[in-house]
Amino acid sequence: MAPLDARMGISGKRETCRTCGLRLQDCNGHFGHVKLVLPVFHVGYFKKVIQILQSICKDCSCILLSETDSRKFLVAIRRSQGEGLRHAAVVRKVAEQCRKAKVCFECGAINGLVRKAGSYSLKIAHDKFKTFNSSTSQKKVPPQDKVDFDASFEFAKQSKFRSSRSIINRAVRELLGLRDANPESFLWRFIPAPPVCIRPSVGQETSSTEDDVTAKLGDIIAANNGLRHALDTGAPVQNVVEHWDYLALQLAMYINSDVPGLAKAEFGKQIRGFVQRLKGKQGRFRGNLSGKRVDFSGRTVISPDPNLSIDEVAVPVLVAKNMTCPEVSVSAQHCKVERKSQKRRTNLARCKLRGEEGHTWIATLRNAPQVLRAPPRPHC
Repeated sequence: MAPLDARMGISGKRETCRTCGLRLQDCNGHFGHVKLVLPVFHVGYFKKVIQILQSICKDCSCILLSETDSRKFLVAIRRSQGEGLRHAAVVRKVAEQCRKAKVCFECGAINGLVRKAGSYSLKIAHDKFKTFNSSTSQKKVPPQDKVDFDASFEFAKQSKFRSSRSIINRAVRELLGLRDANPESFLWRFIPAPPVCIRPSVGQETSSTEDDVTAKLGDIIAANNGLRHALDTGAPVQNVVEHWDYLALQLAMYINSDVPGLAKAEFGKQIRGFVQRLKGKQGRFRGNLSGKRVDFSGRTVISPDPNLSIDEVAVPVLVAKNMTCPEVSVSAQHCKVERKSQKRRTNLARCKLRGEEGHTWIATLRNAPQVLRAPPRPHC
């Protein structure tokens, strides 16, 4: 699939959508997806994934709590349903208690430190034998668990990469604060590709300028194809890991281009991810939905004027014409100025011009309280 596939919609006026067969005016666009060769961490749930791995056994997927503590925390979580702050506090206590456990209460396996590996990539490291690795003794002997653990890497190098199936039961998911969510959903397997209409191409004389989302989708597809080629040709594991890390970086920039600790591009302008399109004063919510420009509405900073009475307000002519909605007055004697229209004659509130240069309209609100009236602001 290409980033500008005609099946996801069109951006030209003379083109036709290959999915619905409609023109640009009638086609709303269609979502597509990119299937990844290997699963990748979602940058938005990366901290939650680390918290989950710190709380469960990496061998049997059981919670790192004793039976007594599990029952106690489970009762507290079920009692806090509907109370967000209280529920989050209990989940934090569960995570703190699990981080202190070094041995699984069910299978007896050793669980080491789980942390982010490196500062410029989305990797998670499990230092299972931290004490043995940090020891400087020349006579140290590796335990049998470490021998088996190291042998598993050799087996993984010879076999294909596969994602393990989640075996975390419902009670453990409640203790982790997941409710009905599946931990597998925190990994990218399919990347949604938005319709072309929300990332249109800007046509020029000889070329066209693509949107940031379209450009990043092209980078993701290229990185995914490079990773597939490395796996098909039997490339060394180091090369496969490099392609994998590059794909994870492109996906992170696709969602949030301002994530601290990621390797940014050293040249070119900063792209805008989906997070940057939504948040902030210029985002979709505050900039385009809550603060969009509509007719018959406005705002300004008011100040007193010694030339005005207490029941008068001064409005510029241009603003008054845009802000006020002309309507017929109940009594014609309250109106002194008439406004001619092509369709009808509409009476305005009693106004008088003050000054030839300023052209200020002074509307008396006491005599005509319902004539200068702005219509209700339309909802988004």
